[in-house]
Amino acid sequence: MALRAALLAATLMCAVQPPMSALACGDGEAPTSCDDPSPNGFASWMLGRVGRALQADPAKALGEFSAGTNGFRTADTYVFCVAPDGVMSAHPNPILKGHDVRDLHDKTGNRFIQTMLDTAKPGQIAVIHYLFPKPGSTIEEPKTTYYTKAGDQMCAVGVYDTDQSAPTAATPDGRVAQLRQKLDGQIPNQARADWIAFLEALNAQGDAKAAAIAQARRDMRAATTALDSAGLRQAGTE
Repeated sequence: MALRAALLAATLMCAVQPPMSALACGDGEAPTSCDDPSPNGFASWMLGRVGRALQADPAKALGEFSAGTNGFRTADTYVFCVAPDGVMSAHPNPILKGHDVRDLHDKTGNRFIQTMLDTAKPGQIAVIHYLFPKPGSTIEEPKTTYYTKAGDQMCAVGVYDTDQSAPTAATPDGRVAQLRQKLDGQIPNQARADWIAFLEALNAQGDAKAAAIAQARRDMRAATTALDSAGLRQAGTE
């Protein structure tokens, strides 16, 4: 993922100061009836987990967000955080992590990070739209990101508008997303590891189904091409 000139000129930070406390929309200490603009309330579900993880162990949490482990990443949907000084404290892209990203902007000039830093509030989820490449790509795509203030960190989770990562509640996938959000706050601590393992297995199952469907489509296209070629050869011999 290419960084713009302003980002390349930023100073590389050798360490990130951990937040002192972490509250996010959906936490027990924060309002649970906060206005969540995301489909199925998935933002409060994920950002609630983010806040609790930061509160329990900031350094470990930021590492998990960057690595996408412990259920903090699904396909192209991931968590990222920015410290008060504008340094990206957690992001799956190592080029971004550790840099001052306040001047990061898309091709329209939208300085979305600075906007999020200026407007993020504890216990509230805000939404912002901008252009940003998917992991492993340099092509900017429309993205909708939901963000909040967790301790002294601005943390966010986004969905690319072309993805189906946040389906409507009317679909079976949407119902699963709703149940995830509801159950996450009810799972006892002793069962938390099993719950996370279940979520990751569910994600893997979905990935496997998507891969199988994609392969079936490729096979159908190949078969169609072969049949068309055979038909042309037969017509040529008649």
